[in-house]
Amino acid sequence: MERSIYERLGVDPSKIEVKEIFEKVIDNEYRGAFVNIITDPYCFSKALTMHQDGDGSKFIQRLLHYFESGDEAIFTGMVDDALAMNTGDIAASGFVFGPWIITDVLNVNMPRELKNVVMKAVATRITELCKLYCQHGFQIKFLGGETADLPDQVRFGVFDISITAWADKTDLITGNVQPGDVIFGFPSDGRAVWEAKENSGIMSNGLTMARRELMSEKYNDKYPNLKREGDFYHGKFSYDDFPAELNGMTFSEALLSPTRQWPLVIKKIISTLKAAEVLGMLHGISMNTGGGATKIANVGNNIHYIKDMPTPPPLFRIIQESSKEEWKNMYQSFNCGIGIDIVGVNHPIFIESLKKAAIDCGLPLYRLGECHIAPLWHDKKNKVSLNTPYGKFSY
Repeated sequence: MERSIYERLGVDPSKIEVKEIFEKVIDNEYRGAFVNIITDPYCFSKALTMHQDGDGSKFIQRLLHYFESGDEAIFTGMVDDALAMNTGDIAASGFVFGPWIITDVLNVNMPRELKNVVMKAVATRITELCKLYCQHGFQIKFLGGETADLPDQVRFGVFDISITAWADKTDLITGNVQPGDVIFGFPSDGRAVWEAKENSGIMSNGLTMARRELMSEKYNDKYPNLKREGDFYHGKFSYDDFPAELNGMTFSEALLSPTRQWPLVIKKIISTLKAAEVLGMLHGISMNTGGGATKIANVGNNIHYIKDMPTPPPLFRIIQESSKEEWKNMYQSFNCGIGIDIVGVNHPIFIESLKKAAIDCGLPLYRLGECHIAPLWHDKKNKVSLNTPYGKFSY
């Protein structure tokens, strides 16, 4: 099959080579878990993890939006994305009760005035998000980080966050997925009870392709420094176009919708299960970032995940219509509307606990499918099959 548009743009959605190269040298005591985990060397009953990620190429869309609108607040979303891309991953392995220590890195090559705008936005939003997390019972400390001027290495800017976290081993979600387990999903779009605005569901993956396929060709000439060589932008839309399908969002606002703070959802799920004394029924969680709807393949061993996917939110359909990308590739490049997958025992108490957490968060809950044993002939750790409105796809 021909490579996806995302791959042709130089992005590896599956990161197979990365896993193959580093898997044997990484310390990880829980191979089925969503993140790498070790025992705390100073307290054997505790587990320790460290994670680093950022807001990716969304930063470029923020710059385009800022140059067009002058809206300085648009840079606050970079903190939402970078933070959620870290905290969501560690929360998927149960790191929601122990302390978190957070630092950031801002690598820039920009005029001093713009740099100050970006730094102020980071300081404002990290304060707000730490307060939000503390209101939900998290122990979180921000220790600052590094801001580096790198005129020879960076075109404009890169923003990353690093997090170190601890958890009781009894709270870990280790990926012990079993045949017969059920799969539920929470949407990436909509509006959770703590959120001020509707979300398009884009999260923080696939933005290189989405920007290219949607933003107007006029931006190639208008902002040559915001693209690689050649005519990068292939779309027909201005940043402030208001399509009816996007529920009041402009195209740029939809592309810059922040990644949901999934730990708030996951902690609600875990707390509800613990109150019912059935936390052991929760076997795995996947935050559907790199790899999109197939990301769940990172959880567990020798499992065939079969999911019935709902119709994707409007932004994903617009991206597909504009790009003519095959839907099979769309589901691997984007989450296509399901932000996290939850896997556990097919038991009424487990299912009712998920429903209660969904109601408390103000989000719908989708029953997606079930787990089977991966076929013996399947040469990968896990297999994913998606039944979608556009066909059946296997990965």
